[in-house]
Amino acid sequence: MRKKDYRKFEDDKQLWETVTSQIKPLKSIRYSGAMKRVPADRKNWPSRKITGRIETLDTGKSLLSPTKATPIDLREGEHAGLDKTTRKKLSSGNLPVEAILDLHGHNAQQAEIRLCAFIQRSANFGHRCVLVITGKGVRGEGVLRRYVPYWLKQPPLGDNVLAICNAKPKDGGAGAIYVLLRRTRLSK
Repeated sequence: MRKKDYRKFEDDKQLWETVTSQIKPLKSIRYSGAMKRVPADRKNWPSRKITGRIETLDTGKSLLSPTKATPIDLREGEHAGLDKTTRKKLSSGNLPVEAILDLHGHNAQQAEIRLCAFIQRSANFGHRCVLVITGKGVRGEGVLRRYVPYWLKQPPLGDNVLAICNAKPKDGGAGAIYVLLRRTRLSK
């Protein structure tokens, strides 16, 4: 530091000490006993314990334990857990589609059975991106168009699905969905 900069630093330090010396710490509501009522929905919440660096619930399960994440729905703007490059490739239709399922002409029950079998088979074959064609339905309000994304997010399909996204017009537009499948890691 130069000499004239050092003087400025000392002035700032002295000013900061003057300002902070006049501050009184706030009393915490949590520990002061001022909080008499507990909200009704809070009574049944599990209490948290901190043991070392791992926070646990009173059930004894670690909060750091791996949990199955729900699939990311790019149609709704979700993107956490998916890198930017893969997200862009999927939403722009630049990932190679390795398998296609066309559900035109099926009722909801048949479509769900075929979709489950298709996703399981595609995951077993190691496919990364598949296309599910639902069709738009009458006036764009098709039953399959509404239900297929829901089915893809729920177990057992949600365990294999990483992300879903509306297809580009060349692949079916709003009547089709790109499905990005999770990679299966081989354990040693």
